Order: sequence, then C-alpha cells, then structure tokens
Amino acid sequence: MSTRPPLPAHRARRGWSQAQLAEQAGVSRTEISAIETGRVVPSVLVALRLAAVLGEPVEALFGSAPATAPRWAWPPAGADRRLWQATVGGTIVAYPVEPTAAGSLPHDARADHDVPELAPGTRPDRTLVIAGCDPLVTFLVREMAERHDVRVLPLLRSSAEALDLLRRGLVHVAGVHLTNDDESSANDEQVRRQLGGGHCLLHQVRWDTGIAVGRHRRERRASDLLRTGVRWVNREEGSAARQALDRLLARRPRKPSGYAHVVRDHRSVAATIASGWAEAGICIRATAVEAHLHFLPLHRDAYELCLHESLLDDPRVIALTAALGSRRYRQWLAEVPGCVSSDTGAQRMIG
Repeated sequence: MSTRPPLPAHRARRGWSQAQLAEQAGVSRTEISAIETGRVVPSVLVALRLAAVLGEPVEALFGSAPATAPRWAWPPAGADRRLWQATVGGTIVAYPVEPTAAGSLPHDARADHDVPELAPGTRPDRTLVIAGCDPLVTFLVREMAERHDVRVLPLLRSSAEALDLLRRGLVHVAGVHLTNDDESSANDEQVRRQLGGGHCLLHQVRWDTGIAVGRHRRERRASDLLRTGVRWVNREEGSAARQALDRLLARRPRKPSGYAHVVRDHRSVAATIASGWAEAGICIRATAVEAHLHFLPLHRDAYELCLHESLLDDPRVIALTAALGSRRYRQWLAEVPGCVSSDTGAQRMIG
C-alpha cells in the first residue's frame, strides 16, 4: 500500500507534475512543493482550488480541512477594526487598515472579534503586499489592477522596516533605496545583511534625491543651506532620507532645529515644508516639484523591489514583472520629474 502523502498521490494519479498542478490551480510550483513536503500549510483558498482541480474533497487531500481563520500580521490599534487580507507563504494574513502610499484603499472586512474571519467574496490570493516608500506607487497599483487583475497593498515603510517585514514573512515585496557614503547603491549590501542570499531585486526606477526648500529660500547648494539656521523636517530611522540627512550633518556639533520632527514619507516632507512649519527636508525631486518647492539635488538613487526567489513563479509576482516591463508603466515613470525608467524591470539575484 502506498505511503505517499495524499496530495502527491492524487497528483500522480492524474499524471501531473508539480508544475502542471500549479498551473491548473493558479498557484506557484514552489508553493505546491512546499505543501507536499509539509513546509507550508495551504490556505483555505489554495486547498479549495487544489481540491477542485483534482476532483477530490479537501479532507481526501490533506486529512482535514485547513483552518479558515486568517492570522493578524500585527494587532490592530485603537477602535478601527477594518482589515485587508492576502495569502502570504500559503496562509491568509490579515492587515489592519492604515494609510498607504496610494492613499486610502477599500477594506475587505471588519474584525468583530480578536480572531479575524475570512472575508467572503474577497480574493486574498490575488493581492500583492508591498512595503516601501514609493510615492509613485499609484502608477503600479493601476497597472496591476487594470492589466493583471491583481490588487496591490502598498504599505508605507522605510527601507529597513520593509526588509524586516519581508524577513518575517509578512509581505511579499520590500522596496529599498539606500546609498553608501560614496553615493553608490547599498541595496545589495543591505539585503545581504538583513536577509541573506536567495533573494531577487527588481529594478523599479532611478530618482533624484535632494533637499526640498521653501520657495523664499535663495540657497542653491546644500553647504550654503547648512550654514543657515533653517528648520528641518526629518524622516524615520532606517529610511534613505534619514541616512542622507545624517551624512550632511556628520561634521556638525549639534542637530539643527526640527531634526526630531519625523514624518513617514516623501510627500509628508514636502507638505510640511509647503505648510511653512519647516524650511528644508530630504525627499525626491518628484514630490518637491509636486508641492511647488525648490529642490537642491544630492544624488540619484535606485529604488528596487526585493523578494525571495521562491516567489518568482507566483502569479502575482509574474504580473508584477510584466507590469514593470510594460511600455505604459515605463512611460509614466519617465515623464515624472527627476525619474529615469530605462532600467525598469531589470532583475538580479542576491547570492
């Protein structure tokens, strides 16, 4: 009598390879392999898909139906119990609703209890979760939704925070744009340090990073600006903007006014300066121009998307690579002030 686990046995009875079963069920071959070897417990959606394509009840494939309750990525804060859901690593993850890099996005459900429930009518397996600080991510959200029927949840996080969420298996993709003291890209180095090998970087865009200043300021060099007593607005630790400001201030005996005032993204930096509260801050040229501010360029950063190589054949990531390489998306980026999209979509492995 065969001792093979039920899923491989039923797959073999059909004469299908793991890749063929993955294609029929609309999941990645890597996920099929992980499920069959017991490294991943399938989400209820994946289990139902596999049962449907194999023509068997879920219990016949897995011995029992998988748990349907999603797990929280992190506990919700306050009274707002709205959530989004996405399958990550073969399980359904619930994300408390928060402001995103694309603004407010419709929620999937509301958690009336401590344990979130599967939201009916939603498609967590068609949701891609990206953590990063890309202020232009709305372009990608639109391209993925319109051309590939994939929802993108762009969570606002610094580069270091995004990589940490990726390391913990809470997001699919982390956006990074870090530089070394010589202004060369530090993305590869940071990925190796935080995550190790086995990851892939998808190039998204190169953008100008610099100092946004109020329109009344007359300084046109960073060194001139630093000699004045302007009030700054800062970014959080772990962000490329914070690192850039710290490099500028490295030889100054004291932190400037406003250094402790921290905001979470490029647009918030520009908005704080435009409001008059601060007079200078690090952001990208696109958000400074958008807010009608002057801009003092410092260097050009490569903003890249990091993911584990096992996700490269996930349908959502296949859609992502197609979106990055599309002519429409690259043209949108190319027309944004301070952005270059000539290498958008290029891939490289981090060994």
